[in-house]
Amino acid sequence: MRKPNDDFILFLLKRSFGLPGAVPASTIDVKAVSRVIQKNGILLTVFPVLEMLVRETDGELKTCLEELSAILRKPYLASMKQSLVQNHEGNEVLTVLSNAGLSCIALKGWELRKLYPQTTMRQMADLDILVKPYDYKTIRPLMDKLGFRSGSESSWKHDSFKKNEVNVEMHKRLTDDSDRIRAWEKGIWAKAVPTETPHVFQMSPEDFYIFHFVHLHKDFMNGSLGLRRIVDTWLLYKQNNVNRKTVRDYLKQFGMLSFHDRMVKLAKATMGEIEIDRDSEILLNHAFTHGIYGTDKSYKAGRIAAMGGSLRRGKLRSFLSAVFLPYSRMKTQYPVVEKRPILLPWCWLKRILHFLRGNMNQNKKKLDYRNVNKADYEEMKRFFEAGGVRKNISCKNNKGEK
Repeated sequence: MRKPNDDFILFLLKRSFGLPGAVPASTIDVKAVSRVIQKNGILLTVFPVLEMLVRETDGELKTCLEELSAILRKPYLASMKQSLVQNHEGNEVLTVLSNAGLSCIALKGWELRKLYPQTTMRQMADLDILVKPYDYKTIRPLMDKLGFRSGSESSWKHDSFKKNEVNVEMHKRLTDDSDRIRAWEKGIWAKAVPTETPHVFQMSPEDFYIFHFVHLHKDFMNGSLGLRRIVDTWLLYKQNNVNRKTVRDYLKQFGMLSFHDRMVKLAKATMGEIEIDRDSEILLNHAFTHGIYGTDKSYKAGRIAAMGGSLRRGKLRSFLSAVFLPYSRMKTQYPVVEKRPILLPWCWLKRILHFLRGNMNQNKKKLDYRNVNKADYEEMKRFFEAGGVRKNISCKNNKGEK
């Protein structure tokens, strides 16, 4: 059941995009609303409307809004500064990569922000760039010259470079999912659209749409959703330059079509286009509670629930799958396995040794599922059901949907 705080936040979101709706009459819990706005990554989206409402309202609600505005003003200014710096630094990075003859595609929020009425309305944690050909030894000196720092080559998927409040993730790969998704990913460059800057491309509208849902699905399975992702989905779905049949065919192959349809329904309900049904209520409540990045508990409960079966069995399988990755993921992290499967046990041993040499306290915390109880487990099962995903989907998404 939604609270007045929740309805007020949804009202702010809708008003931010010029959608109609009356100002909720009841007062709000200012501190609670502030927390939800910030942990859902929508501060830049709703704060301008909030300040406008302060001028338009009166009485007890006006007092609440003034207090809320005062609490959020400093974080808003900091986020706005970060957004402007991210834009400047991101363009500098693309220019340097272009001059070096490296092909690149800006990903995720950097492109999604163009769908917003103003690009600064969309917050970003990182700048994500897909690079081809990828060579860390080539990229690191380029980033060093721009003042970005990186410890070492950090991941099979991407490397992180940091400069003050700006974090850039240079991607070698987009996904670590099924063979079908990997096959789609390999075809992205052939359909990419050139921009005015040499070697800088955009994904085709269809690929950008597909990647949004592939990435959204992965985060969803890790127990996170968040209002910002819901708004992104709503804006993306409203675009009319996408071949929807192509998109649906791919998502059906990936086993994500039901998930897509539920997320679109949720987005429409959130923005007031349709009624909020039971499934959307469950998903929204999760977003209000856990935010855009989820929590330690929602992540662990999600891993367990995704395994299917009982709570105890899910905990065991989650622990084992974190250490002994599925074959498809081992091929991703250790490409030699794809050519020589006989080396799989050796690669598992290498992974375990790497795990043991790492931060043991941190690794133990990640694998400690004792703080997940039956109620957390059941909540995540309802969350997955409301989102239209299948249990143990990591083992099944090669098979598509019937």
